[in-house]
Amino acid sequence: MSKKREAGYKGECSIDFPLSFLEPKSYFIFHDLRLQDQSRFFQLDTLLISKKYALIIEVKNMAGSIYFDPHFNQLIRTIEGKETAFPDPIIQVSRQESQLTNWFLKNGFPSLPILSLIVISNPQTIIRTALENHELHYKAIHRDALPAKINQMEHSITESNFCEKDLKKAIRVMNKLHIDADFSILERYNLTEKDLIIGVRAINYLEGMAHGFAINANSPVKKHISRLYEIIFIY
Repeated sequence: MSKKREAGYKGECSIDFPLSFLEPKSYFIFHDLRLQDQSRFFQLDTLLISKKYALIIEVKNMAGSIYFDPHFNQLIRTIEGKETAFPDPIIQVSRQESQLTNWFLKNGFPSLPILSLIVISNPQTIIRTALENHELHYKAIHRDALPAKINQMEHSITESNFCEKDLKKAIRVMNKLHIDADFSILERYNLTEKDLIIGVRAINYLEGMAHGFAINANSPVKKHISRLYEIIFIY
């Protein structure tokens, strides 16, 4: 498993504990849910869905200091004096909000508010941004603040947009239409067949398929994410 994938997996697992404080009858939780929006696919780290709203949670497991740059729309991590730029997760979750809204409409569901949060899983990570970026604290939080933030969202929305029947149907349809990611080695490393060199032998080890599914917020069931390891031996 690459360091990036391992960090992502640990980040997603790290929010299991704060999510366990939620009212179990009020929320259903999806992990690694991958749905189709027209001809495109979108994958959500974690999705909470209730009768009032749906919440997209994008988990970032980063050490050091991170700076949300609102001018160039990038995330800059500083660790041991080295800066590295990453795509802006705020743009990512905004796009996912739009895609999930379209998905609900396409599948005939009533309008449901779609909210999103960026959760920093490492409690020692320092979050910074520009002075004028006053809205960031509404969008980016540390892991331990997650239950309080969700409760705040719950109380800010007074009406239920889904009835019990709508909610159960949404859970069922999402489970049914979830599609596992199946990236080839070429797609993963942004290669084409022209990049291949004769004499290279690839061996794939498949541990299993990763399935996104809904669980009750306090369910003891754990999601085991399996990985596809691709090892290339060059002769």
